[in-house]
Amino acid sequence: MKDFKSDIIHCLEQKDWNKAMKRLKEWEADGSHNKPDFYFFQASLSVYLGHDHNAWLWLWRGLDLFPDNRSLNLLMGKVCLRTGREQESAAYLQKGDGAETESGPKLDLPVHETTEPPAGQIRVLQGTMEIANQMNTLAKGLSQHGALAHTLNYYPYYLNYAADYTWSLLKERNTPAMNAKLRRLASDLLPSYDLFHFHFGTSFTLDMSDYPILKQAGKPMIMHHWGSDVRLYSTLAKTNPYAVVKTKNEARIRYHLKRISQYVQHCIVADMELYEYVKDYYEHVHMIPTMIQLDRYIPDYRSNEKPLIVHAPTSPGIKGTRHILKAVESLKEKYDFHFQLVRGVSHEQAKKIYQKADLIIDQLHIGSYGLFAVESMAMGKPVICWVSDFMKEHYPSELPLIRANPDNITEVIENVLKNRDMLPEIGQKGRKYAEVHHDMVKNSKKMLAVYQALLSG
Repeated sequence: MKDFKSDIIHCLEQKDWNKAMKRLKEWEADGSHNKPDFYFFQASLSVYLGHDHNAWLWLWRGLDLFPDNRSLNLLMGKVCLRTGREQESAAYLQKGDGAETESGPKLDLPVHETTEPPAGQIRVLQGTMEIANQMNTLAKGLSQHGALAHTLNYYPYYLNYAADYTWSLLKERNTPAMNAKLRRLASDLLPSYDLFHFHFGTSFTLDMSDYPILKQAGKPMIMHHWGSDVRLYSTLAKTNPYAVVKTKNEARIRYHLKRISQYVQHCIVADMELYEYVKDYYEHVHMIPTMIQLDRYIPDYRSNEKPLIVHAPTSPGIKGTRHILKAVESLKEKYDFHFQLVRGVSHEQAKKIYQKADLIIDQLHIGSYGLFAVESMAMGKPVICWVSDFMKEHYPSELPLIRANPDNITEVIENVLKNRDMLPEIGQKGRKYAEVHHDMVKNSKKMLAVYQALLSG
């Protein structure tokens, strides 16, 4: 058997966090990791990295399996003190008494001074699916307005978005045992937060069985819908001749909307396209546009000698990638330009590529723009995107997107290549549009107002 334990202790003592992380992943892949020490080391690494709430979650998972383990209880008691759970700390410290003298793992954790939260501070937990970094961005914005905002992500992907709590359930099945465990997690998180903000039709459990627990506890809930979780082809096709959807089972979407709205009265959507799908289900629908941290997007109005066109086919069918590739192939015969597909890289790596582009192509089917277009505009990049007539009427009149659809994408790209001198001005208008309509600070303040209304009502 591989000696993962000794290697990891050595890595942590040497402060080689990357190697410790790598060895923990190898231990998990080896299949022999379901032991108290594995959870202890994961929690310890989280503390060293400054991720105290994630340490709490690792310890919670370990104690759910090994409730009497002294080392886990002792560390949980310490972590509770670090995360504002003082009332819970004493019981864990008592159960962990004596762990320091046992032969179990021992590590000196960094000192952490707790501060008393401001009186009346709103405490919100978002979960459990990160969509285009929106949970993390909203949490940052809310914190600037004095709220305590944390995120829980069950579905970490290659894009490497940050979260306060991360538990990968990508390989977990929707079983009674798993949902019972997640209901216990929901119950144990309840005291730490005033309000729960869920995204993409998710909740703490995989079967929505936690909604009654939260409602009975009197905790306000908000559901934030983003797109394919609610998009109905029959509705979209009425206003969009190029409509394509990911999920064709409309009965399933309607079932989920009906079930969620039995417990959740308030819903957030980004625009009128999404409003059309949810308006008949929720008592209150709030429209708050997507948001970005503007200072993380530096505008670059460059013009390459040989133009670079970029497309990110995250969902090729929805994006209309085949039409884009066909258009590019055709235009390559007449024009000299670079074309790059961006896929399978982290968000930060992708941004570096977008920064170099002369033109970005988003999507040709949905009829509304998403976060990729917002990020591109914030970087000063002209964006081709299909915006339906219906949505054009509902967006601000100064929206500077270059409209295109599957029928005319070749002509639109060709017109751009022939008139490249117009691109810098479009890019500048895009940056201004992002500043006015998609600023994290402005839009998170709107979200905070929704929270305050729920908590005061």
